[in-house]
This record gives sequence, structure tokens and C-alpha cells, in this order.
Amino acid sequence: MNSLQATPLPPTAAMLLIQHEHHDARTLLTVLASDVIVTKTTRTICEFLGFESNMPLIIQRAGPAALAQLAIAADLWISGSRVRSAVVSGSQMSLGCLVIGCLAPMALEQDLTLTDAELQIRAASFAMFSSLSIALVARQFPEEFDAAASVARMRQIPIANAFQTVNGESIHSAAGRLASAWNLTRELTIALRGPQDFDLDDKERLIIGATEVATMAAQSAGVSVEPWPYLMPSESIEQIALIQAMGMRAKRVALRLTEELEQLRGAA
Repeated sequence: MNSLQATPLPPTAAMLLIQHEHHDARTLLTVLASDVIVTKTTRTICEFLGFESNMPLIIQRAGPAALAQLAIAADLWISGSRVRSAVVSGSQMSLGCLVIGCLAPMALEQDLTLTDAELQIRAASFAMFSSLSIALVARQFPEEFDAAASVARMRQIPIANAFQTVNGESIHSAAGRLASAWNLTRELTIALRGPQDFDLDDKERLIIGATEVATMAAQSAGVSVEPWPYLMPSESIEQIALIQAMGMRAKRVALRLTEELEQLRGAA
């Protein structure tokens, strides 16, 4: 597996945004105008968080870098999950990824009374990426992934365990190599590879905490989410109460997003 080279990203909005290291509003709006479905997805998440539907106004509030990162996450959720692997072909544009992308900023605000627009958008993109590792690795290495899936079915073990056994590295390690090859942002790389090799700052810790609450809340509401293996189950009463409260919200969010997702899939 380690000998395989990660192929470049297809010429999508994500690739165009990654190529521009320093984002400005004009470039971001130009790229978004080239991809209607990425724009619709990005706008849908922003509207859930209480932002205006007008992209220039969102950029004014959150900044172009944060919104560009969300657009990259949206694009790879759309195009990156169109896998050649038969095992996860049904995960294209998964509801769970979209749900935690909307829940994480809500958890950030409810738990810590943070209404920083930039941080909320960053939390949304991080949470989405935290659940994309399997889909992206399956898309990039379909033969290796399907071989692991066959072992998983035969031995009745989780796909992550089988992938490690068959390919000699974890799914998140492979996803981290993709992040490096594609020159993704630091935060998106952490979301794919895990935080163990990074010296996290305070805001990154807040974002990871919000992702933890969002993921557990979504799971408690019966929403299928690819688990991020670096989350630590909380034992504090406050955190458990927050997850329970967010779980009720997750059901409403999932219901609303199910309708939105049908429209997004139709446009795709």
C-alpha cells in the first residue's frame, strides 16, 4: 500500500481552491460559480448555521479562507465519495457526513457560547472531513480496499481492522497520505490523519471537541456516521447532558437535511 502513489485530485472546485494558497473573495466566488452543486451544498450548511444565503455576505462574516475550506470539504463529500469500490458505493453524499457538518458548529455555540463565524465554518468543514476517510481511501485505492472488505466479511471484523491487516497501515494513515499529496489544509489533514502528530492550538481543540459532541449526538439519534477513532468518550455529566440535548437536535437536523439531500443528489 505504501508504494502506491496518490493520483492528483480531479479538476474540480476543490483542486482549484487548493491551488490558491491565499484565498480572496473574488477568486473564491469565481470558483464557486463554476460548480453549482458545491455552491448549493456550501450554502445549505451555512444557512443551517444561521448565515445569510448570500455568498459575499458569508465571506464578509467568516472570511474567504474558512469558506474555501468548507467548499473543499463539500466538493470532496460530493466527488470524493463517488468511489469505484463496490463496498462503499452507497456512501456517496452520505447523510451522516452532512449532519455532523451542521451539528459541530451548533455544539460549539451551545457548549461554549462561541459565535465566532470563522470558527463555526471551520468546525463544519473539519467535522465533515472526519467522516470521509473510508470513502476517500476506497475511491483512491479501490482494489486494496475491496480486498480488505472481503477479509472483513469472511472474518466478520470491522473494515478498519481488516484494512490494517491486509495493507499494513490504517485507513486513517492512508487518508493522511492523501491529504499530504493533495496539499490539503492543516485542519483537513488532522481530520483525515488524526491529531497525534500535531501540536494542537486552543481553537483546534475546540473544533475537535465540537466534532466529538456532534458525532456522538448523531449516533444517538440513529444517524449512520463513520466514527472518528480519535474521539474520547466523555464521562462528565455536563458533556453527557450536552450530547443528549444535541441528539434531539440531530433528529430534527437529519430530517430537514434528508429533504435537502434529495435535491442535492438530483443536482449532482
